[in-house]
Amino acid sequence: MSNREAKPFFGDRVSLTTQNSKLKTQNSATDWHCHLLPSLDDGPSTMAESIEMARLLRDAGYETVHCTPHLIKGVYDAGNEAVRSGVGELQTALDREGIELKLHAGREYYLDEFLPHYLQDPLPLGDTQFILVEIPHHAPVELVKETLYRIRQKGYIPLIAHPERCKLFALPLPTKQGVWEWFKVQGSRFQDGDLLDSQTLNVEHRTLNGQSNSLLDYLIDLDCQFQGNLGSFAGYYGDRARASAGRMREMGLYSCFGSDGHNVEGLREILVQGAPSP
Repeated sequence: MSNREAKPFFGDRVSLTTQNSKLKTQNSATDWHCHLLPSLDDGPSTMAESIEMARLLRDAGYETVHCTPHLIKGVYDAGNEAVRSGVGELQTALDREGIELKLHAGREYYLDEFLPHYLQDPLPLGDTQFILVEIPHHAPVELVKETLYRIRQKGYIPLIAHPERCKLFALPLPTKQGVWEWFKVQGSRFQDGDLLDSQTLNVEHRTLNGQSNSLLDYLIDLDCQFQGNLGSFAGYYGDRARASAGRMREMGLYSCFGSDGHNVEGLREILVQGAPSP
């Protein structure tokens, strides 16, 4: 049995506690996943559009945004310094415009065979240990396990972007419990910023209607965290993603949320129709 197949254990609970504290203080007014920087990926193409997106986020109540351009080899592969520089330039522009929004540098890493190379010099989200990772539908399960295990071995915490949109995490259909009703009951958990771990999310919570997902179980045991897209709750990405988001919220899977905004019109729609803003 390989190391990644054995039940993983990481003794760095001090690090997890520290990250828990960061979520606790930031989560209620933080967009953890946003393509806000201009000209680095499929987000805004101009500084003016980035500023307008930032204004929408601030008007919606956000105080902090993690700027997470795609990193996909051969497609969107600007270096970390370009991201940091982009954050600095946009922050200066926002300050000049009087838009009170704090920006942090980060990446949305695409999980493929090239990701281990990029992890030699990773760019986590702001001052956290979170590495935001997008898992494509076609990714081999063993590659997913191996790569995320390596991230944990390096002392970082994988933050899985919008798992509700990935078919590898398919779950039973959710009940008809409404998004608003659920947020009224569970919203305090996210304001407290509780980190998910294999002790708090037990087998009873993972298994719904006698069914579970073995890959999801593995990542939970690995102490991965999960970031939900606000638009998923309103069907912005289709009925399947909305159904998956509903089931995952019943599990208490999400530790934070992001707009995943890419442009002004899309972001406006997400903020209006998605889950309640902070």
